[in-house]
Amino acid sequence: MKIKFILLLAISFPTLLWAQITINVVQPPAGMVTKDQLWNLVLTNNSNTGSQITILLNLKDAVTGQLVLSAGTRNILLNKGIKVLTIQDVQPVQYTSGAGNATANFLPPGSYIACYTVSNYNHELLQTLATECVRVNITPLSPPLLNTPANRSTIQTQAPQLTWIPPAPLDMFDNLNYELSVAEILDGQSPAEAIRYNTPVYSAAHLKAPYENYSSTFSALKAGKTYAWQVTARNGEQYASATEVWTFTLVGDSTKKAENQASYILLNGNGNESGTQTITGDELRIKYYSFDNTHESVVRFLDSDKKIVQEVKTNIVYGDNYLRFKLGNRYHAGKLYFIEITDQQNHKLYASFSIK
Repeated sequence: MKIKFILLLAISFPTLLWAQITINVVQPPAGMVTKDQLWNLVLTNNSNTGSQITILLNLKDAVTGQLVLSAGTRNILLNKGIKVLTIQDVQPVQYTSGAGNATANFLPPGSYIACYTVSNYNHELLQTLATECVRVNITPLSPPLLNTPANRSTIQTQAPQLTWIPPAPLDMFDNLNYELSVAEILDGQSPAEAIRYNTPVYSAAHLKAPYENYSSTFSALKAGKTYAWQVTARNGEQYASATEVWTFTLVGDSTKKAENQASYILLNGNGNESGTQTITGDELRIKYYSFDNTHESVVRFLDSDKKIVQEVKTNIVYGDNYLRFKLGNRYHAGKLYFIEITDQQNHKLYASFSIK
């Protein structure tokens, strides 16, 4: 009988020890989170004996379940009672990166599941004493903010330029990109419901710049209709944060205004062309949206071999710029030409045109 009791105690001892150690994770504050902050822990040892322990951490993507980061500490003496740990108490820590980019000290924004395991060696066998998993949400201190068109504004054009302010701090992101969605608001709907449930009239993903020009390849906006729009920031494919939902209304005479603005060629960024525009006469009209303060810029005209035909100095203001240039006898009908503007961040925007 005594032997059976000893055997039963030996079998149940790891379970009893497990129950006697608890892990409490001190959640990091909102905003930028470093790897060091993941080691703010409170361990409670309710047994009467101390133990040399190690702590293992697995950080997984909460959506995909992929392992983002794993780490292990040195041996730590855990006596009876409460022990408050920080990075200074557990280092050196050995990290192994998994999926995603977790090589930097700051963790990318996203939603994660952090699982901690407290273990020790018992007769050269590693036994688990306690485990705890918590959700860690890393969000920017400031989400992206919608800029133009202003909320509840009325606009004159069927092809508006939508702009927003990036999230902050930008140091949190190694692959910042945006998703844009525009949806018509139906009777009885709130703007948020329109974005959530209605088929978008316009959508774009993996945008790098904080602006997007409404493309004519999508359904035209309708005069008198009200539209909701929202921008979602992502770090790679990982959700970061989203803007509020704003609205704008297209006024009734928008068709006439759109026809007036249609004669202006829109400059595109990131080296993307929207197709070659054919113009008549000797005047070239360009629409260019600038995010820089008022400054003087050099507008370059290039031929099909990207050789400079002409350079013109002009003042550029913040916001929409409607520029008009007299071409003169340097340009010939049927030939391909480019117009190029470089902003103060050295980003080039251009469009191609030919003369009828």
